[in-house]
Amino acid sequence: MLRFARFLLIPLLLLAVVVAGLALTSRPITPPVVLSGFGEKPLVIAHRGGRGLWPENSLFAFERASALGVDMLEMDLRLSRDGELVVIHDKKVNRTTEGSGLVADLDLAELQALDAGYRWSADGGESFPYRGQGVRIPTFAEVLQRFPERAKVIEIKVPNVGMEESLCALLDHYRQRDKVIVGSFYDRTLQHFREVCPGVATSAGPTSVRLLVALEWLGLGRLLSPSYQALQIPPASDGITVASPGLLRTARERGLNVQLWTINEQPMMSHLLEMGAQGLITDYPDRALQLLGRSTSISSVSDQ
Repeated sequence: MLRFARFLLIPLLLLAVVVAGLALTSRPITPPVVLSGFGEKPLVIAHRGGRGLWPENSLFAFERASALGVDMLEMDLRLSRDGELVVIHDKKVNRTTEGSGLVADLDLAELQALDAGYRWSADGGESFPYRGQGVRIPTFAEVLQRFPERAKVIEIKVPNVGMEESLCALLDHYRQRDKVIVGSFYDRTLQHFREVCPGVATSAGPTSVRLLVALEWLGLGRLLSPSYQALQIPPASDGITVASPGLLRTARERGLNVQLWTINEQPMMSHLLEMGAQGLITDYPDRALQLLGRSTSISSVSDQ
């Protein structure tokens, strides 16, 4: 029995030493420059530019969302066949345009010849108010040119195709390293982006989110030293609660800005803000602005 107790004691002591070491060396992350101007107010982040209100991931959507007064624009990046960074969510153009096929199989000219407002409807397909209105798939460079001062959330949608270098080069060219938070569902892509574009704010990848959830479940969340600045998570995933009050509290203590997606109903928005969410990524930014007592009127919008 004594020998068995000693057998158990050694790994427990080693674990205690590791935990103590982490406790002594763990540090919260420094808030990124991109968020420094917002103070403590909850952020309204227009998901794909506010896809519930107008055609998603378009200059038109970003212009309208900006005029509405949102804090950040969220968008998705893919590569065209000729290597241009374009702003579109799906791997195919079928859902949002009159065309068909993979984004990666089409040149920029072919992509921008499509009508990106063709299938948008607010009434279940009874009407299509943006057809033939000149709404098209933009390049990321066009977005940076049009909205140099607007904070942006950027998701890299495709792994292992060299997008990281192209993205960083454009941020450098337009001097907007401090205007973005970059995320991806691909851990290796995120890590590579951090290596080629150091200093640019990023969000947690899926493995980092799972690690934080596990540490919080074990009561060890305060041991985390994040390598990212934002935690962008859904309230739940596969029936498992992700955004618990404890997790949000721990994340904020570690210096992370906690942004919840995709939150479209005001009761859920209110609930998450009360829990400590610092940002709402939503298809309906007007609803979030209204809930927060902010103006929902559209200011002047430049011609498209």
